[in-house]
Amino acid sequence: MSWWTKHKQWLGLSERLPAQWKNRSWQEIPLLAIDLELTCLDTNVAAITSIGWIAGTNGTIDLTSAFYQVINTQADLQQSPVIHGLTAEDIAKGNELAPALQQLSSMLHTHLWVFHHAPLDMPILTREMRNRQIDFSGLLTLDTLSLEKYIMERAQAVFSRHSFTLPDCRHRYQFPPAPLHNALDDAMATLELAFAQLNNLKAMPHPVSDLRHTRSLQYYV
Repeated sequence: MSWWTKHKQWLGLSERLPAQWKNRSWQEIPLLAIDLELTCLDTNVAAITSIGWIAGTNGTIDLTSAFYQVINTQADLQQSPVIHGLTAEDIAKGNELAPALQQLSSMLHTHLWVFHHAPLDMPILTREMRNRQIDFSGLLTLDTLSLEKYIMERAQAVFSRHSFTLPDCRHRYQFPPAPLHNALDDAMATLELAFAQLNNLKAMPHPVSDLRHTRSLQYYV
């Protein structure tokens, strides 16, 4: 059993939401969209080659919050240079991961973290933070892929497992194509998607706990 399977805590009841978020409305909560570029999709061995994030509140993106770094890793890059355009030379000039994670952890309780497909990014972030003894307890995340599945199921839409890529999800909200395979670009695209989904659900004036049934929220205790 993987660490992710063993420890994931899908929210089913509002009582499991941390008090700091439970009664706050979506329109007042700072969201922080995060994306990782990885050496592969195997969460047990994947290394981070770049990390990007950006924050926003109530449908407005704070461009001054944008962060992007290439990360130095000794791991096998596999197909990453082809997919992400980061060569071995780029990686060699990259930064250490620890300072970026420390900076990210400073927003653990001030922002609700947003991912597109959290089951890929969070196990790797969790492993790297645990390895550096960075506490991430009390973290609340929103997964836009899971939220989109809920929205489409509610609409009784026909879909396949390929319907939930970030570009496909954005297309349904009539966003123009966004640059792909850059951590900051993907983070911004995810944040835009999250705002569109919350607007679709008319969730913005309502408390976070109102979305507990969508299985898109996860709380780390």
